[in-house]
Amino acid sequence: MARPYPCVVSPEQISRFTATPSDLLDVAFGPDPGRFPLPAATDPYESWHRSVALAGQGRYGAADVELRRYTPRSLELESLHASTRASWLRQLGRHERARRFDGRAVFLVGLVGPPRSRDSVEARSDALIGLAADALGTGRFGLAQTLLARSDGHRQGPNGEGLWRPALRAAWVSAELAMVRGDGSTAVRHAESARALANDADSLRHSIKTDLVLAAALSCAGQTSRAHDFAVQVASAAAMHGLLPLRWAATMLCEGTGIADAATATSADLASAIDRRGGSSIH
Repeated sequence: MARPYPCVVSPEQISRFTATPSDLLDVAFGPDPGRFPLPAATDPYESWHRSVALAGQGRYGAADVELRRYTPRSLELESLHASTRASWLRQLGRHERARRFDGRAVFLVGLVGPPRSRDSVEARSDALIGLAADALGTGRFGLAQTLLARSDGHRQGPNGEGLWRPALRAAWVSAELAMVRGDGSTAVRHAESARALANDADSLRHSIKTDLVLAAALSCAGQTSRAHDFAVQVASAAAMHGLLPLRWAATMLCEGTGIADAATATSADLASAIDRRGGSSIH
C-alpha cells in the first residue's frame, strides 16, 4: 500500500543544489518542501511563499518574521497573509484566535460581486475555508457547512478554473467536518476526493497532508488497521522531508490507532520541537 510520493531526490541531495529565489514556490507548493536553508525573498509574493515553506517545516518563528518582512502590494495578497497566519494558529490548536485573522482576510477582499481575478478567487476561497475550519474547531458544524458551500460558489467561473489548492483545502475540511459528525463513510469519500485532487498537483507537502486526512477518515470509519498503516507511512514521509507539523499530527494518529514504534519520536517530543522552533510564539 506504500504510496510513491513524487520526489525524485532526497532532501539531503536537494540541499546540495544552489537554490534561487524562484525556487521558493517549489518549496511552498511544489516538490521540494524540505529544502533548507531557503534563499532570500526578493518581493512580497516570494516572501509569502517563503513564509509558507518555513511554516510547513515547523519553523514558525522564522515564518512569522518573514511574513512581516514586506508590505503586501495588493488587498488579495494581504488577505492571503491573514489566512496564512490563521492556518498556523489552527495547526497549533488556537481556533478562536485564528478566526480573527480569517475574518480580516474576508474583510480585505469582500464577498460581494464576481471575483475580478484568480488572486481574488484564491483569497476569497482561502478566507472562507479558513472560517469554515474555525467554525468546525469550535463546534459550529452547520456554519462550517455553509461557509464551505459559499467558498465553492466563489470558485465557479473562469477565474477559478485550475486552482487546485483551494479545492483541495475544501475537501480536507469537508472530510474533517464529516469526522466530527461521526460520519466515517462520508469522511472517507471526501478524503478520497482530496486524494484525486492531490494526484493532479505538484505539491509534495499537500500530498502527504492529504494522506493524513485519509488516515484519519479511515479511523473514523472503523478501519483502524488501515488507518494506522497510512499514519505510519505519513509520519515516515513527513520525517524524510522535514515536515515537522505533519510528522507530529501523523504520530499522534499512530499513537491513537495502534502501538507506536518505540524507536521513533513521540508526539510529545515532536510538540516540544515545534515549540522550540517558535510555535509557542505565534499570536
